[in-house]
Amino acid sequence: MLAIVASTIFVSCKNDIEKVNLLTSRSNMPAFSVYGFETAYSDSGRIMIELKAKEMSRYEGKNLKYDEYRYGLSVRFFDDLGSVSATLRCSYARFLIEKELWEIKSDVEIDNISRNEKINTELLYWDMTRELVYSDKFVRITTEDEILTGDGFESNQDFSEWKILKPAGVISIKDE
Repeated sequence: MLAIVASTIFVSCKNDIEKVNLLTSRSNMPAFSVYGFETAYSDSGRIMIELKAKEMSRYEGKNLKYDEYRYGLSVRFFDDLGSVSATLRCSYARFLIEKELWEIKSDVEIDNISRNEKINTELLYWDMTRELVYSDKFVRITTEDEILTGDGFESNQDFSEWKILKPAGVISIKDE
């Protein structure tokens, strides 16, 4: 009986130690975190994009380096005159550093101020190298005249040209 109890305790402790080691492994911890994060991307001295987040944590694993915005992210896009042309908000984001690819998810909302349009989805990707925003998930686009829905979405990065890949629902066609 004593042997059974002792072996149960030993196995139990071994599993707990493995869990502790996994949780405290340096590869699972951020290299650093920034609270009240703000940064801007510029080109030729002109601000193009401004990012803000409550917290940004950088992870530098062997195979994958990324920034995580676990409390969400707010982005402002600027036009050539320096005015805000669009905004993006989400509840979670991750930036894959080497690929320059954003994974933006959970309550994603884009306001295209210059065109008075709103885009809602649960997941989208923003490829900064190709200046392309896309998703294969459900998307809802609200324009001045209608609400468009479908699965899949592609846009340039300032949201001035977009398309729904698999539109659904009623679509109005203007007679010209």
